[in-house]
Amino acid sequence: MREKVLLFSVLLLGLAVMAAAIVAFKVTGVSVSVSEPEFSGSCPHRFHFSGRITVNREGTVRYRWLRSDASSGPEETLVFPAAGTQTVSAYWELGAGMGRYPDRWMAIEIIAPNPRTSNRAMFDLTCIPRVVLPSYSISGRVDSGPEGNKLAGRQVKVVLHRGGAELLSRTITLDAQGRGSYSFGGPIVGAGHYVIDVEKLPYSGSSTLNVCYEGTAPVSRSLDLTAAAPHAADQNFTIAWVIGWDRPACW
Repeated sequence: MREKVLLFSVLLLGLAVMAAAIVAFKVTGVSVSVSEPEFSGSCPHRFHFSGRITVNREGTVRYRWLRSDASSGPEETLVFPAAGTQTVSAYWELGAGMGRYPDRWMAIEIIAPNPRTSNRAMFDLTCIPRVVLPSYSISGRVDSGPEGNKLAGRQVKVVLHRGGAELLSRTITLDAQGRGSYSFGGPIVGAGHYVIDVEKLPYSGSSTLNVCYEGTAPVSRSLDLTAAAPHAADQNFTIAWVIGWDRPACW
């Protein structure tokens, strides 16, 4: 009797092992989500998709991405060392110029081990032209000539006028060669007529030379900025100066 019970137990164990061995490998779940269901702005725009694939045991899944424009991605494989869920990803970049792209979607098609298709991750795209505002600028240099090193450290003010009034100014400290650069731009500078001139600022440093400021060449610059010509570079000035041996301090 004991031998029969033992034999029966071994038989049941064998049947259980065989039953476990013949459980078919299959995908038990597949789903897709999109990063943003709706977007309105400049195009092209990229939508990102995340897929989740679940299986009941170890095995290899073959799948591909489907799109609403009737195209499909290449076949891909995903290896599962055991039952569980893995994540896959894809993106779709679309949109050119103005227009609306409603009811677009991506999904995952399981090719093997068992045919199955996920939900459709839906999204809408509205392309709006990017408005680029014109940018206006004026720039130039101030130079004090071949012996400009004698003016190093002195300061001048470049003044931008519009409509007869001072609009902006830049203070320039002349470098070791007696030179400096300036620029005007930003939202306050737009299309219109401008006049630029240069003024000397008081000098508080020490010097063995009595440098006398005589003005600039040219005295001023007049220019127009337009949508067709929004930038005016090389609006340069040269400082006229002398060494005032027989004058009181004059810078």
